[in-house]
Amino acid sequence: MIPEQIEAYFVDDASKQTFRKAQIDVPQLQPLDVLMNIECCSVCHTDFFCPAGKAPGHEFIGKIVAVGSSVEKLKVGQRVGGGWQLGSCQNCDVCNDGKQHICPEKTNFINAPIGGFADYVVWDSRFLYDIPETMSSADAAPLLCAGITVYAPLANHNVQPGSRVGILGVGGLGHLGIKFAKAWGCRVVALSTSSNKEKEARAFGADEFVVTKDADQLKSLKPLDMIINTVSANLDYESYINLLAPRGKFVVIGIASKPLQVNGGLLIGSERSIVGSLVGSPIMM
Repeated sequence: MIPEQIEAYFVDDASKQTFRKAQIDVPQLQPLDVLMNIECCSVCHTDFFCPAGKAPGHEFIGKIVAVGSSVEKLKVGQRVGGGWQLGSCQNCDVCNDGKQHICPEKTNFINAPIGGFADYVVWDSRFLYDIPETMSSADAAPLLCAGITVYAPLANHNVQPGSRVGILGVGGLGHLGIKFAKAWGCRVVALSTSSNKEKEARAFGADEFVVTKDADQLKSLKPLDMIINTVSANLDYESYINLLAPRGKFVVIGIASKPLQVNGGLLIGSERSIVGSLVGSPIMM
């Protein structure tokens, strides 16, 4: 049954992170859109940056109740999920190369009429993904943004089984990073400012745990092939670059409030690099 209205939670005051529940008319489906009945939507840190008047939510799972006139690969009744990205130009070099997530004209959930904190949502079918029957909706939802965000660096930078991968931060992103790197066959080193995170990190699969405030632990750490930075705190980046092996990569997925500053000599001498990473492409999803 196709509803006439959608009930959603809209940001009321972004500074206080308060919401109001309201209804809007169901937007008209464009040819490549689908209308979904939402089963669940997890909370991502990015949702807290949604401006007032918008309905956030971008790790959502639901069943399709209507499809646009040009939708061919999805069907009514199918369970699908959506993530951070809403659209792209589909015509530029990166889109043609299958990397729509870094299209200069990409759009995300903030550009949508309504996000996943709702009973229904309208979304571009090209950015929705079939959910395996073996996965529950609650388990699958966080993988659509948080999961792909920590998976992508492993896939994009030729990480091999046996590589030493550091996961900086043991939070929402970090715990998934530990799990993915472990499943990849890596030697996983959890890096945290708090010793209280060790038990949790090892339960997720970390082989080693390092308290980053402990200079002796940092000094004795064997060099890392990659560090995935999942935290948004302002860091002493040079101390982490020094943990990298020659040609090691420091991958930035957490955004700090201050500029990232590093002495270029730390990069040049060992051909280390600092790279950014944004979610993942539709084909990777």
